[in-house]
Amino acid sequence: MKLYFLNEFLGDIRNISVEGMWINAEITPSKNIDKFSDFFAKIVDEEADFEETNYNEEWLDDSNWYIIDNENRKKGIYIPAVYPDREINWRWR
Repeated sequence: MKLYFLNEFLGDIRNISVEGMWINAEITPSKNIDKFSDFFAKIVDEEADFEETNYNEEWLDDSNWYIIDNENRKKGIYIPAVYPDREINWRWR
């Protein structure tokens, strides 16, 4: 599987598991993910105040995030949580 934001490839996803509505996996990031580092750090930090006005509106639009599955099908997701240890969690839209 592959993670995308709009038409930007952000990384390969593997070792997938499902827990309720959440999908958990590992991501091998592409260099394109670097610009989202602060954004993802704030999303996963439960103690930080996430200020939406600090980020690009497109980044906050769930319809811009998706996964290409192993059969090359595009599947919409809500904004994923990408952790520093390269764990990724998401829910399907």
